Amino acid sequence: MKKQDQMEAQLNDSNEMVLIESKTMRDQHVYREDVLLKVKAIPEMPNTLDVTLQMAANYYDVPLETVRTIVKRNRDEFNDYEEIRLLKGKALKEFKALVHDEPDIKSVPSLQLLNRRGLLRLGMLLTDSEVAKSVRNYLLNVEEISDKEQKLWAVEREISKRERRQLTDAIKDFYQGLLKKGFEYSTFTNLVYKTIFDMSAKQMKDMYELEKNDALRDFLTTEDLRKVVKAEKTISALILLGKDYNDIKEEMLGNKEKFQ
Repeated sequence: MKKQDQMEAQLNDSNEMVLIESKTMRDQHVYREDVLLKVKAIPEMPNTLDVTLQMAANYYDVPLETVRTIVKRNRDEFNDYEEIRLLKGKALKEFKALVHDEPDIKSVPSLQLLNRRGLLRLGMLLTDSEVAKSVRNYLLNVEEISDKEQKLWAVEREISKRERRQLTDAIKDFYQGLLKKGFEYSTFTNLVYKTIFDMSAKQMKDMYELEKNDALRDFLTTEDLRKVVKAEKTISALILLGKDYNDIKEEMLGNKEKFQ
């Protein structure tokens, strides 16, 4: 029997219902939102990882009313973990500006948004969706793979810490440019993120809804950590060559497709 066939055989009606019926089980798995991308591409808007209920319905291939019903029935659960938010008035206006007035939301008077964990929780609650079934399949049967991925992420995070120190040491010991004293580190950090993600560190923290003192790298994927390491190593090398910030900025942004 092939591995995929074995996985599908293991997912019977009984253990699938565990996620559908048990909030405790959903809470144990909801941090694994990386599973969503392994099953299917997630609809996106500019500058945010949140999705509208319509986008969630598109992801799971179900009618919008089905999603609305699930959310309404389980709203307390989504609210407990701040996985859903309702935007009105000024907050909605600011969000529309952030996503450049996406056509589907341009005229709406209010808007409900799910973050990635909310989208995953929705998949653990939907009963009539093949995509949701695949998500539950992955959650219930790929624990070993998940453990390996967690270990790999930890390794990449340590590597990124080391490379970060190399960059800060290079700035401290070799950078001779015209940046204002004390702002060199944040300026180069923003250049790293703009090169890779087309956003500043602050914009990324806002996107992930992080506090000021939260470590942004703790919320990046293994692949994104690798991209950050590559960009920081390149900038460190350019600093050691005596390049000024403007020259480094032109070099990085002019070749950002190599880092993205």
